[in-house]
Amino acid sequence: MKVLAGRYQIIRKLGEGGFGFTFLAKDILQPSKPNCVVKQLRPHYIHPRIIKFFEKEAAILEKLGKHPQIPQLLANFKENQNLYIVQEFIEGYNLSEELLPGKQLTEAYVVNFLQEVLEILSFVHRYGVIHRDIKPDNLIRRIRDDKIFLIDFGAVKELENLTVNPLGEVSSSIIIGTRGYMSPEQGLGKACLASDIYALGMTAIQALTGILPSQLEESSTGEVIWRNHVKISDSLAIILTKMVCRNHHERYNDAAVVLQDLISSQAKSSRLKTVSSPQTKAKWSRRRLIRASGLVTTGFAAAL
Repeated sequence: MKVLAGRYQIIRKLGEGGFGFTFLAKDILQPSKPNCVVKQLRPHYIHPRIIKFFEKEAAILEKLGKHPQIPQLLANFKENQNLYIVQEFIEGYNLSEELLPGKQLTEAYVVNFLQEVLEILSFVHRYGVIHRDIKPDNLIRRIRDDKIFLIDFGAVKELENLTVNPLGEVSSSIIIGTRGYMSPEQGLGKACLASDIYALGMTAIQALTGILPSQLEESSTGEVIWRNHVKISDSLAIILTKMVCRNHHERYNDAAVVLQDLISSQAKSSRLKTVSSPQTKAKWSRRRLIRASGLVTTGFAAAL
């Protein structure tokens, strides 16, 4: 079996994309020989500026890997004209196995999903990093505790198509993203933090409706039409509608604000349910009855 950097023994290929190959490997220099993920990146040519870009992105991945729900960066290196990054292996499955076509998931599922991913995305956005490819395939459910992990940041996929102009400036010749999940401005090569919020909103709408984002219709103004496919609370619908606004200036531009609005709306909804629930009504009825009985008894005693 092939061994990279003298320690990462390739077990099998996990996937292949425009950016390169992904392998399952094990670290043979560690006592327990733990599994890890090796990504082989294949830029068109190696240039000092591209190496510098690669090292910069690896440093960002190292910082992001401090979050407990983002795979840790274990190593990055160059070997035989290829660039490699090694990350923590997450044993689980991607959410495309949960968000199945035709299957409508509950509002409670979507709220929990959004809260968990928004917490991760808030951490990512604090570093000014745009993921650029949020979708079910890039969200992994870890088997041992059901936690969701965010994987495959767009900057890594960009490496294959980087070019260096005569001025020594590094630029990319492709747009990273996936049709349906990709916001309008990202499709024009102008991704921003709000672009990630759009992609996450479309993923949540997919979970609710059971319809792939690319199959949803649009209004004459370009807004996604989805409300007619599902019955949910107005509070969640308002948040999702703002997450997927066509105009990014009218969209949320901060994952932390979306999370705050979601938590506030759920807390308000919970309070309303508590006040209007049959059990609560029964308690209030009993209190009124007891109080009324007390007043009658007091009045009777006074009369005597």
